[in-house]
Amino acid sequence: MPTHEPDLENLQRTADHWATWQRDLPVTRGVYNDWGDHPTVFQAVMRHAFGRADIDFFSFLKERYPRCSQGHALSLCCGDGAFEEQLLQSGVFGQITGLELSPQRIAHGKSRMSQGNDDEISRLQFLQQDVNLGRYGEQCFDVVFAKAALHHIEQLEQAMDGIRRCLRPGGLLITIDFFGPSRFQWTEAQLDACNWFWTHRVPTHLHRGHDGRAVGAITRPTVDAMIEMDPSEAVRSGELHSMLRDQFDVLDDFALGGTVVHLLLSGGRVNHFDASNPLHNAVLEEAVTFEQQLISSGALNSDFRFVVAKPRARE
Repeated sequence: MPTHEPDLENLQRTADHWATWQRDLPVTRGVYNDWGDHPTVFQAVMRHAFGRADIDFFSFLKERYPRCSQGHALSLCCGDGAFEEQLLQSGVFGQITGLELSPQRIAHGKSRMSQGNDDEISRLQFLQQDVNLGRYGEQCFDVVFAKAALHHIEQLEQAMDGIRRCLRPGGLLITIDFFGPSRFQWTEAQLDACNWFWTHRVPTHLHRGHDGRAVGAITRPTVDAMIEMDPSEAVRSGELHSMLRDQFDVLDDFALGGTVVHLLLSGGRVNHFDASNPLHNAVLEEAVTFEQQLISSGALNSDFRFVVAKPRARE
């Protein structure tokens, strides 16, 4: 398979974007960065996905794939390693090597980890690398883990080949990712559902930001604006689900939604909803249920998915 050389200018812009994101990451309790950070939304999504109130990604993986707890995982686009630390602390994996493009994010993670215990430090290592290259090694990992990673990869063919090559026999790909429209080119049905819910079901006092300004309709960004923000954002996300199913045997595939709720809570809207306010929580619960009903009926696809798969045997 031919190797495509990276666009160095776009790589630098992507690295700079995520360095800024790391610098501006909210640290105040009750301030959320994304739709899935809100505890009410997260708990509702877990309940709809797994059919139980007492299970989440970590407990599901520990119950269904217990041998991973002793395994060595490669985590793609690991950022500052905060989620990877949680995976280790929860006993999901035994060891993690994280690949990350941004040196600033790696430095932040190492600084945070230096304040922890030596065991965690030894079990989580960082490598600075462009995941597009697919240079992950040969049969050296038990798991490839990708949280919000695959949708940032432009050279998907190289990456998928690299994933297959780096896994030991019986190894798994585990991903929690965005599989929605490439470059966030939302469908008309999606926008209609989001704006109907925003207009008719979200109380009007939540239509204004903390600065008092009205929050307008949910719209589709331009492709140019997406590239300007981050050249890697959702670069080929619309191709991901079919590509995974073509090249891997899918063992588990959970629709997490986000098709409506992600948009409803974007642009800082997530922080309009106070997790201690029963009215706000009721609106969020209704939004998740509304979204799941549309997905179940086939009216909308699920933009976010939790997938566990193994490489398909080559013919």
